[in-house]
Amino acid sequence: MNKNGKGRGVVIQTLIAMPILTVLLSLAAAAMIRSELLPESTLQISACAVAAIVSFLLCLYCALRMSQKKFIWGMLIAAIYCCMLLLWNLLFFGVGYGNIFSVVLTIITAGILGSLLGAAKPRKYA
Repeated sequence: MNKNGKGRGVVIQTLIAMPILTVLLSLAAAAMIRSELLPESTLQISACAVAAIVSFLLCLYCALRMSQKKFIWGMLIAAIYCCMLLLWNLLFFGVGYGNIFSVVLTIITAGILGSLLGAAKPRKYA
């Protein structure tokens, strides 16, 4: 983080955006399942898709906004998001994920992709 606290603000913004994005995308997926656009058997796939999209967007945002160590900050956000999802599931539902490996793998993979894209240096063609 730099001296003026820009990095701290980015982390706080992503921590606030985590539950908001997760709830909004989960509500959209639930509406599609309820209106029978998606079959009910795709519930695990849609949960993984929501987690992957949120992880990708948060890691990309964090990596774009940080001034140094962009990839590491993006992966830290992915790890925090993974831990928060697992903790929320235990607190609100009292059970863990049935297939935790698929959710963790999608969060980490999307986090790596978002962090790499955000940390890449832009090329100048002129």
